[in-house]
Formats: sequence, C-alpha cells, structure tokens
Amino acid sequence: MRKAFSMVTAIFVIVILATIAVLVLNMAATSTYNTTTQYRNEQAALYAKSYTELAIMAVLDYNRTQYNNCVNTINGTIGNYNDGSGYEITTTISYIGNGATLLSLPPCSRVLNTVSISSLPLGSVPDVIIDVYVRYKDPEHIATSGAEDAPAITYHRRTLQKI
Repeated sequence: MRKAFSMVTAIFVIVILATIAVLVLNMAATSTYNTTTQYRNEQAALYAKSYTELAIMAVLDYNRTQYNNCVNTINGTIGNYNDGSGYEITTTISYIGNGATLLSLPPCSRVLNTVSISSLPLGSVPDVIIDVYVRYKDPEHIATSGAEDAPAITYHRRTLQKI
C-alpha cells in the first residue's frame, strides 16, 4: 500500500511542476512580445522624427525656382518591409498659404488654401505641415500567419513647421 501512495504523490508533484513550468513559459513569451512591440513602436517614433527633420531640411534646401516645383513627398524603406523586419515610411509635405501668397512660388501640388497669411516676399519659404506615416507589421501575426497576411501598424506624426 505504501508503494502506491508514493506513486500518487510523485504524479501529483510532476503535475504541479508541469503547471508551474507552463505558467513561467507563458509569462516569458508575453514579456518577450511586449518588449518587441514596445521596441518596434519606439523605432517607428524615432524614424518619424528623423523623416520630419529630413523633410524640413529638404524644404529649406530645395531650389524651387530652378526646378519650378516643390518637394511634396519623401518615401523610404528601412529593412525588408515585406517579410516584417522593416519599416515603410511615407512623408507628405503641405504648404500653407492662400493663392495670392503662393503666386510668387512655383506650383506646389499640396497647397492648403484655407489659411490666410500675409504675402510672402519673393523667394521665401512658406510654412509647411509635414505628415509622416511609418508602417510596420505586427510581430505576433508574422509568427502565426506569415508576413504576407500580417496587418500593418501605422505610426503617424504631424508637424506644423514655421520656416
């Protein structure tokens, strides 16, 4: 009778240890996923800030009178976006002013005409709104369904810049 009791106790201890092991592994997986998600989001925020600064430099340094147009978009890809390890960045630049104000500028395809400001001197740079969209794929969906089916997460940053 005593040998059977030892076997039941051993099975009971094994079940308890297995349950604890499953809980520890589950917590480790959740912690890893949260860390990865936070890292990807922080990377997207840093890329958005970098592309905002790049857009400001592009607007300031671009010779609109020589090329007779404006900088309207800046696009980029970092890493391989298709397999889920990279980022896809789209930057759109909108120029603020009314029609009379922007007559001295070359034609810009993204002019917001709802704001009325005083006339700009010839050759000056108008104020701009910079929208940066950073897209990346959710790492949990990539692991379960593949990179092609993973939904994209978009981080958006809007900046009003007085130039």
